[in-house]
Amino acid sequence: MVCSLFLAQSQFNDSPQGLQSILFYLTPVAIGIAAVLAYLQHSWITPVKRLERILMDVSSGRVPRSFIIQGAPIFTKIAAYLEKLSDNQHRLTQQISEEESNLQAILRSMVEGVMIVDKDHVIREVNDAFRRQFSINHNPVHRTVLEVVRVVAIEEMVTETLRSVEPQSREISLDSYTPDQPPRYFDVSAVPIRYDLATAEEVVLVFHDISRLKQLEDVRREFVANVSHELRTPLSIFRGYLETLLDNPKMPSQELNRILEIMQKHSIRLNALVNDLLTLARLESRKLTLEPTPIQLELFVKQLTTDFRSKLEEHQLSIVVNIPADLPLLEADPFRVEQVLYNLLDNSIKYSNPHTSIQIKARVQDEAIMIQVSDDGIGIPPADIPHIFERFYRVDKARSRDAGGTGLGLSIVKHIVQLHHGRVEAQSELGKGTTITVYFPLVPEKIEK
Repeated sequence: MVCSLFLAQSQFNDSPQGLQSILFYLTPVAIGIAAVLAYLQHSWITPVKRLERILMDVSSGRVPRSFIIQGAPIFTKIAAYLEKLSDNQHRLTQQISEEESNLQAILRSMVEGVMIVDKDHVIREVNDAFRRQFSINHNPVHRTVLEVVRVVAIEEMVTETLRSVEPQSREISLDSYTPDQPPRYFDVSAVPIRYDLATAEEVVLVFHDISRLKQLEDVRREFVANVSHELRTPLSIFRGYLETLLDNPKMPSQELNRILEIMQKHSIRLNALVNDLLTLARLESRKLTLEPTPIQLELFVKQLTTDFRSKLEEHQLSIVVNIPADLPLLEADPFRVEQVLYNLLDNSIKYSNPHTSIQIKARVQDEAIMIQVSDDGIGIPPADIPHIFERFYRVDKARSRDAGGTGLGLSIVKHIVQLHHGRVEAQSELGKGTTITVYFPLVPEKIEK
């Protein structure tokens, strides 16, 4: 047997037919190995590389061009799972993006300031209203509460909310950044964000600016105090003189007449005060119905000044009317315009020096009809000019009461002019007179009711 093998080997080595026989036996083996390698390449190696690229895209948040993997059946299943996972990831990312966009839109549209703080008192989010409320020009995110707002009360609210895991609310006041501005007031609410029942990870603070409400409360209190004071003076006089009359029913007629004249004077002042209060209340309620009518201003003013003839003679004054005859018609409520001019003329007469004149001028300026009432009276100190249109504001309180003023005339003027979409201005120099200027729109807008 061994000899036969050696003989066959010798024959193979010594003849071409032997080489062909070897190749004949080796070819099936090579083909089998190549087939195995091709199968491995198609079914496993190429799919694994394709799977790797898909995994890289999915992990990076990108959507692969295709999830098709040709190869062993297991890769088809894996690809289907990955496609489903990618779809879910894409939907979740889109949902998070939409929710973040909605949250930012809500925060931007809110009038209230919003600040979100974590458990380390580090700011995570604020809205534009918060920045405006606290005059913040830089980005406050990732900075602590005290670094940004520097208000101990807010820091204490955050601490208490995190500790108690319960909502907190408090009213806080902030000093203004400039001396000429009043302090600001905020109604602050702090709500914990809970991830479990025992602890709070973040706190949401909402800042509602109530400065305007505080100012209105102050105005209301001041108004009530002023009305009470104005009413108390004549009522006290009435009571005192009535008691005098009751105690002395047979007093001399001369003294009786003096008392009755004083009571009559204060009753007229009291009646004027009540009428002005009712007028002002209607004007401020915005429920007043205006009835605009074309007014020929020159004729209108001349007719109005005749009502002041006796007062002018009493104070030794004169009125000079300088209104062009071709001035455009004024579209306004005649009764209310009469109230405006009446109050302005009445003030000028009260505070003018004898033997001087009061001037009424009108012309077209800046698409409005400008009406000026000027006098050569005592004038107004510069510090008082910004306040003369406030209710009950008097430059010279003693002289105003003696002259029978209620302190509401210029406030009524301002409200009437504003109802006509106009404006009012004042210029004055102490000791040299005052000029009040009102502007009525030449083409009025829709009158408010």
